[in-house]
Amino acid sequence: MLACRSIVLCCLSGLVALISCPVRANWQPEPEPLVWSRLRKTHLPGEGWTFVDAMSSPKLQAAEYLRSPRAAITDSSGVVVDIEAGLLLRRSDQSEWTAKVIPMRVVCDAGRMDRLDSSGKWSAYPSRPDTPVKVAWMCSLP
Repeated sequence: MLACRSIVLCCLSGLVALISCPVRANWQPEPEPLVWSRLRKTHLPGEGWTFVDAMSSPKLQAAEYLRSPRAAITDSSGVVVDIEAGLLLRRSDQSEWTAKVIPMRVVCDAGRMDRLDSSGKWSAYPSRPDTPVKVAWMCSLP
């Protein structure tokens, strides 16, 4: 009985160690599909955009891009990567595409993304299940 308990405790401590390890940047975006490439060239200003992800549903089509990653170390947030995020989207009730360029930063140590609001303050960007792997990838760019 004592041996079983020791094995269980050893396995649990190993699991805790794995869970607490930082996420590795083994994720990377798929190649940009041709349809998104054409839309990006038409709607997002400038050059240097890197395709990150896209989604399509009956209600929404959207693609995410980034460019100009720049790493910095801050006193309050540690390592951050400033980026320009590009967003292409079209809702089902719209015929035209909307393009946005949003100043964002990746807070590497916290595993989150922030966006710069209209008043010049950083606020947390809503997280999704794949945010940690994308954050790790973006932190490995510069």
